[in-house]
Amino acid sequence: MRLQLILRVAPLAAILVSATPAAADGSLSVRGVYYKERATRVMQPMLDGMFDVGTRGILTAHFLVDAITSASSSSGADNAVPFTEKRYEGGVGYTHEIENLRLGGEAKYSTESDYRSIYFGVRGEMDLAQKNTTLGLGAGVSKDKISAAAAQGPSVPMLQCSPGVAATDCLLSVYSVYASASQILSPNLIVGATYDFANAKGYQSNPYRMALADDGIAAERHPTIRRRTAIAASVRYFIPQTQTTLIGAYRYYRDNWDVFAHTPEIRIVQQVGYSADATFRYRFYKQDAAFFYRDRYSTTDPAVLPYLSDDVKLDAFTTHTFEAKLGVLGEAFGAGGRWSGARFEGILSYVAQDNRFGNAIIAHVALTVPLDY
Repeated sequence: MRLQLILRVAPLAAILVSATPAAADGSLSVRGVYYKERATRVMQPMLDGMFDVGTRGILTAHFLVDAITSASSSSGADNAVPFTEKRYEGGVGYTHEIENLRLGGEAKYSTESDYRSIYFGVRGEMDLAQKNTTLGLGAGVSKDKISAAAAQGPSVPMLQCSPGVAATDCLLSVYSVYASASQILSPNLIVGATYDFANAKGYQSNPYRMALADDGIAAERHPTIRRRTAIAASVRYFIPQTQTTLIGAYRYYRDNWDVFAHTPEIRIVQQVGYSADATFRYRFYKQDAAFFYRDRYSTTDPAVLPYLSDDVKLDAFTTHTFEAKLGVLGEAFGAGGRWSGARFEGILSYVAQDNRFGNAIIAHVALTVPLDY
């Protein structure tokens, strides 16, 4: 089953602080991520490209591989016996500027042995009030297909796609919309807000996880509709005297499974001369459990309990994330020409969480090289 590792590493202070000289015609980035927790390890190489198309267009493309190694019995392997799964993802996007309006779209495709996902999205941004105000709007749809093809045995197990409907493959559709707004209040102060909504319909269980009850075990059964809503706000303030950017953010999340989450975050971005910057980040996350989640159920009878889950991500838990990042331009090492504008980034994160996943370490390195053509 897919394990999705999502890392957002672009500095939020980029609009206020930049260590990069004049923009080139494009850039090529090579990244690598290493994630380790108690029973799971993920190695993720990535390749990202950005290219100017004419004077008003920007083309982006990416490719990545998730190499996941886990000893979790909930993933279909024998208990405590490691297995390895690989996920491949590729995507392309295009943005076109028309005066103060930017319109764009993107497409992504990912596949692994038991999961296939296709995503299409569109977005638009408009600058108002002499570019002091920016409004954004976007929408997307993903079409996924899930199976239990990674399970051991001579044949692919049947899944309960919905009550009374069994098949070897189940479908999941997700429709999402988002809106954003940012406002420059002074030369050194920016505020922003976002709203996200997603409606997922289809199979949302893990085909390998088994829930524990007093009368035995059974494959988990999740509701087939999940509506997610999130609202976030941020403040960014630049201190010219010290070349420091302070960032505060808060995100509130809820869904119709009664999962509520609060995520405050603070960042400090410090410019170090012209060629380097350092970022320190702390993120707190706290969520409530889904209405149907139990550590142990009374029965597996669907007539009594229609939903069962062993997904720790649906339990109540908190996390504390501590992160340090360093970005350095090639000129700091005496490089010339194109390599003087090349940027190296190193990120190290430690995640303390009070669930059975245990604490996690995330390491990220990246090299971005500007291109002229």
